[in-house]
Amino acid sequence: MQINTLPASAGLRWLREGMRLFGRQPIGLPAMVVLYLLMLLAPALLPIVGIAISGVLAPFASVGLLTACRDVAEGRMPTPLAFAQPFRPTPAREQMLRLGIINAILLLIVATLAALFVPEPANGEAPQSLQELPLSSLLVQFALYLPVMAMMWFAPVLAGWHAIAPAKAMFGSVVACWRNVGPLLIFAVAAGVLTLGVSVAAVMLLSSLISSRELLSMLMAPLALILMTIVQASLYPMYRSVFVDGERAPA
Repeated sequence: MQINTLPASAGLRWLREGMRLFGRQPIGLPAMVVLYLLMLLAPALLPIVGIAISGVLAPFASVGLLTACRDVAEGRMPTPLAFAQPFRPTPAREQMLRLGIINAILLLIVATLAALFVPEPANGEAPQSLQELPLSSLLVQFALYLPVMAMMWFAPVLAGWHAIAPAKAMFGSVVACWRNVGPLLIFAVAAGVLTLGVSVAAVMLLSSLISSRELLSMLMAPLALILMTIVQASLYPMYRSVFVDGERAPA
């Protein structure tokens, strides 16, 4: 499969197209993101095996969400059936299962290394403010996870929509990320600026109107979901421009 190399400006285009997809389905698409998060976060609550189960399900959840985004792009209403399609008995399901197992193993390795290199806080309490965040520890964890992120960025859709074997899908994902590191960095910065800027502005505005932290959190939750939906929806045009180049994505 051809991997396109795009200009840095493509990163901004991906984010704009993600906004357009959200605009087409401002209720249906966030609902799909909630289902996506439930598939990943619910198993993670289980002790010991939770991370492994989430790792196995991650490719299925990613393909399900991209399928929902494709439905929106093609003028169809997204439904929970998008998350059932990856589990259908097809050759792609076997590839996604193998990819999920590899992903779970990699996540467990990263978690183990992070526990070895990143010490727990001395008081054992969670940070209460931005100033208390362990920046160095977060940077170490990010550095450990970055190679896994590159391998898994496009691998689920390559395995799920094209039935590509896990090793080849992960290699293709790394090559695609390397060739498009410029637009990916622009996309990450733009998504971060959008998320942080809108969130800070909303908090400042709402804080001047209400004093209850609980109510503030309740009002901010839908905004956070909207911003997350825009970012997640941007992954579909990203995939299409990097791999498909105007051709219709396989079902």
